[in-house]
Amino acid sequence: MSTRVSGDRETPWHPPASLQRHGLRWMFMPLVAFAIFAAGPSVIATIAYFLNLAVDLRPFVGSRPLDPITLLLQPLILTLALWPFLYLYGATRDKLIEQPAEWRSIRLATIGATVAMSLPSTVFLVGTPQEILSSARDAGQGTGIGCFLFMLLLWIPGVIGWVIGRGIAWMLRY
Repeated sequence: MSTRVSGDRETPWHPPASLQRHGLRWMFMPLVAFAIFAAGPSVIATIAYFLNLAVDLRPFVGSRPLDPITLLLQPLILTLALWPFLYLYGATRDKLIEQPAEWRSIRLATIGATVAMSLPSTVFLVGTPQEILSSARDAGQGTGIGCFLFMLLLWIPGVIGWVIGRGIAWMLRY
């Protein structure tokens, strides 16, 4: 866990007992969503390629051989587009350390922001594997344009989800 600085020494941070009873698993939701949306397209493309070897799926996935460099670099490129998930995890952790008594409100806000950012991110799970395996000339430009737009705009649904989650917590008096 993180530490707090008090005076000249650091003291370890211990969550309140109510938070320890309910667990901290919810705090890792943004990281799990990030991993799914960053690595998922490469995994789906690999499965589709090997399935194409067994069953003729050329009308759906194309006939281009699988490029291992693309499979390795695609998650790194998608990392640039999905940076708000990583920021959300850091912000959640920092808010929890600053205000441990408000953990219920922070939990709802984290869940709301993760869901709000996950909905548009499913575009990568659907479109990117098809572009990886496509035999069309200049295939992959859609993913590049999507990454650029997500780098600029994905934080907006995250902020909206965070505010909605905090609003729900306020209405429930958490």
